[in-house]
Amino acid sequence: MTSSRPRMYLVRHGETDWNAAGRLLSHTDEPLSAIGERQATGLAEGLASVVWDRAFGSPLVRARRTAEIVLASRADAPALVLDDRLVELDFGPFEGWAEAELAADRRTAAWRRDGTEVVGFETIASVQARARSFMADVLGSDGATLVVGHGRMLRILLTTALDLPLDFAALLRMRNCRPAIIEPGPRPLLLGFNVGSPADEARDGSRGSADAGARIP
Repeated sequence: MTSSRPRMYLVRHGETDWNAAGRLLSHTDEPLSAIGERQATGLAEGLASVVWDRAFGSPLVRARRTAEIVLASRADAPALVLDDRLVELDFGPFEGWAEAELAADRRTAAWRRDGTEVVGFETIASVQARARSFMADVLGSDGATLVVGHGRMLRILLTTALDLPLDFAALLRMRNCRPAIIEPGPRPLLLGFNVGSPADEARDGSRGSADAGARIP
């Protein structure tokens, strides 16, 4: 499928064991689980008709592997460009924590309540700066662009691309391997979000998690 209009496909990586267990996951290099591999394969089948003009991915293995599976469905796929700007928001000392641990901690309670910064926890403003830098480099590119990354970073990237208030990112949830499709530009369009169907989830064994892991907006 080709188009004269630019398209960006923002894809959250396939599921990992930490996602399924509800643990915060950012810079730990956790691989895809068996379910995550199936999710990525199903996504590749669903996007097999897209002619990719360029492809970017977070260097973390769960995102890189997802992108590689998608690109492998086309013989004419471009080389995958790994970009550190696409890594997940760094949870610092809270990496690996489950929801119950976060809910009991006064620091994360204050973060959720009023946005109080936590030492070692990357700020939303820092992630937005990375998103803006990435978008500045890819804006104006024609054709189809694949971007494979992580739930929270991609939500911030999406709101940046659509010129929405940053707070809007906290209201969104992204399913594993269910793309958000946008037409970037001066008057950006959101063409699809969590694109897929219940039949897809039944096939790949998804547990239906959205931004799976402990709840940090």
